[in-house]
Amino acid sequence: MKNQKAIVTFAIGEKYYTNWKNFCKPNWEPYAEKYGFDLICIDHPLDTSDRASKRSVSWQKCLILSQDVAGSYDQIVWIDSDIMLNACAPDITAGVSLDKVGAVEDQTFSHLAFLKRAFNLWPEAIINYTPQEYYSNYGLPGDCDRVFNAGVMVLSPQFHRSVLEHVYNCYEEKGGREWHMEQRPLSYELVKAGKVHWMDPRFNVLWGFEEIANYPFLRKPPESKNLQARITRKIQNVVNCNALAKLRADAINTVFQSSYFIHFAGKMEEMHLVRHHATSWWDILS
Repeated sequence: MKNQKAIVTFAIGEKYYTNWKNFCKPNWEPYAEKYGFDLICIDHPLDTSDRASKRSVSWQKCLILSQDVAGSYDQIVWIDSDIMLNACAPDITAGVSLDKVGAVEDQTFSHLAFLKRAFNLWPEAIINYTPQEYYSNYGLPGDCDRVFNAGVMVLSPQFHRSVLEHVYNCYEEKGGREWHMEQRPLSYELVKAGKVHWMDPRFNVLWGFEEIANYPFLRKPPESKNLQARITRKIQNVVNCNALAKLRADAINTVFQSSYFIHFAGKMEEMHLVRHHATSWWDILS
């Protein structure tokens, strides 16, 4: 009997498809089999128009419910192709009704210290300290007080196709990755309409957030006269590069083992550090 739900992702281009095939596919398959998901990786653009070619392919996740195959499923779980799944994770669709979009709230807006540190590390970032600013900087009304990360979503073709297509057709990309592609308008439309089921944050843990918030010593600080930045740089110069690499791998696996899904969000090159077959803390630390 055909499964009633599927996991869908994009892996477009040799680099992304190879990464998904080598790291995500063997990691996702046991989870899909355990909970009865079909696994679908789309390796070609769904829209080849001139307009589509001028913006990130990430926007095209808004078109997955428009595909013929989507209509055969009750629920589709969208997962970005730079995410690894923990074997202990429960079924992500459990408790998400068909009329709601399951998504994880962006945790960064509750951590002012993190935001200040992140904006210092990323000068090109769009400065927004609140969900309201996150939307208003894009040109949307600042009347929503929550934001979700669009890297993981539980969707229903029956209920959500039209709103995803609306976002795709009616909004444009502002610039580079600092604008988060489709995420701002998609989050706004769904949160404003009251269509979001807020899932356990462990279903979309951003490694970049964890790194900056809890492991800042792993990052090379920007040139600065700030005393703390100078001290951090000196520490990194003292620590052996191999030791620092091991610290990074251990940090990633510590976060992974306390998460359901770990999202590398633009740091795909670090996915190979996940020891996803580890079964205990001792395996991680050995």
